[in-house]
Amino acid sequence: MRGLKRVKLIRHQLTITQLIVILLLVPFLSFGFNGCAQPAENDMTFAVIPIGSRDVAVLSPDDVVRLMRRAGFSDDQVVELGTQIRNAILQSGAVEVKRGKVIEAIFAVNGKNLFITTRLRGNFIYNVENGTWIGLESMQSTP
Repeated sequence: MRGLKRVKLIRHQLTITQLIVILLLVPFLSFGFNGCAQPAENDMTFAVIPIGSRDVAVLSPDDVVRLMRRAGFSDDQVVELGTQIRNAILQSGAVEVKRGKVIEAIFAVNGKNLFITTRLRGNFIYNVENGTWIGLESMQSTP
């Protein structure tokens, strides 16, 4: 055991004040870290995401209302999202509408037709030139 030196342990005594400060900081730090882990926006908000496509289309306001109502959007959602969807179809040719992480609808132009796929209402084809539904004779008269 020669050559070994004894190491003196350093001991620190916590005062009552230091202990109280530490006990108060722990919950605040844990809440702070949990708050940072939460998404910045509500999962129920809609996001309109343009998607590149070969063809684009110019939609009238009546077309936008007709398409969005058929896809299952409420009047408030048509007012909130309609302009974004119209602009995305005009500039990119296709658009994806998401609520949180769920895709609610996709609108895509191909030639003179607009293809609509929805999560809850199914698939539809709209002729942009005529303003009519293709393959849905019962839908021809309804807006």
